[in-house]
Amino acid sequence: MSRRALGAVLLAAGLLGLGLTAVGGLGGAAGAWPWQHGWMHRWMHGAPAALPAPPAPGAPEVEVIARDFSFSPAEVRVEPEATVNLVLRNEGAALHDLTIPALGFRLEAPPGGTAAASLTVPTPGRYPFLCSVPGHAEAGMTGVLVAG
Repeated sequence: MSRRALGAVLLAAGLLGLGLTAVGGLGGAAGAWPWQHGWMHRWMHGAPAALPAPPAPGAPEVEVIARDFSFSPAEVRVEPEATVNLVLRNEGAALHDLTIPALGFRLEAPPGGTAAASLTVPTPGRYPFLCSVPGHAEAGMTGVLVAG
């Protein structure tokens, strides 16, 4: 590639980067566009095969609060084979989810938002959970669901 062509490519890449940086500032206080946290996150990091089940009428609620970067409580107790409505309240500044890999369960809440889904744990045991947003589990967003 000639020096002139290489210079043109580098200039175009630099201008594109500058333009994206400037436009990123239009995304609100966090500088993020909605797609960066919704479908784009799910596309990049995968989602469980099935969406979580809607809340079950009359089932007891179990609330977990997500903060930057912890869950409260970090240990959640449920009865095996009993259906509960798991409520994730996000008090953090970023998107958070509560993912229980062994159960194929994932519940996502935007900053300041709340999400709920029903969950039935089939057998007694300890089921680790985490926030699957990159870097969040490593920063301490983990816990355990204890059935039994």
